[in-house]
Amino acid sequence: MREAENMGGRGCGTIGQAKLPFPIAYNFLSQEYQSKLSYTEYVHLFSGIGHTSLIKLCRVPDRKRGIRFFYEIETIEGAGGKKAEYFGYAYGFISLIKEQEGFQISEMSRIEEDFLCAPYHGWDHDGEAVVEVKYGHWCHLIEHIYPTIRNEYIKSIYFHGKDEADYCIIFAELTNGTDIEIAQFRKAGNAEWKQVYMKPEEECVMD
Repeated sequence: MREAENMGGRGCGTIGQAKLPFPIAYNFLSQEYQSKLSYTEYVHLFSGIGHTSLIKLCRVPDRKRGIRFFYEIETIEGAGGKKAEYFGYAYGFISLIKEQEGFQISEMSRIEEDFLCAPYHGWDHDGEAVVEVKYGHWCHLIEHIYPTIRNEYIKSIYFHGKDEADYCIIFAELTNGTDIEIAQFRKAGNAEWKQVYMKPEEECVMD
């Protein structure tokens, strides 16, 4: 999709491979996904976009939903009557399933990034603060927090729980500086790390 363009006639003539990549990319969607999202609707999702660059991609552990990836893209866009194009950023998750043709995309989300409020962000944009508030103040689970481990744009925050277990909350850092939580793990004693699913916003019960 890097060379795909859907500027609606606006721009400087033919850009990249124009609309040629769209039918090819659409066929990477699973049959069920295509039944929910028509080709016309799919192309419309890229309205105003003239170029797309994949800047981040990593496999997300997800024992419930199988093969899942986190991604972030940078787009060159033009809309709203402006004469100049501008850069846009978005992120989301992609899930894959295996069909006869091979692995197909069964689910995909796309969330646009905010660059005006993000520089003045509150606690919910910072991974360390998110862990302290959600798992500490809300769930009353934290005994003490260990130093954060960073690997490029991946941030792993470990803490020891009041239940004597250790926890690891993994975040991906966006271009605008916001940390997005992508996975949770728990290890009791000498056992192996096990993925868990907690929603502190709703309840603090583990699944």
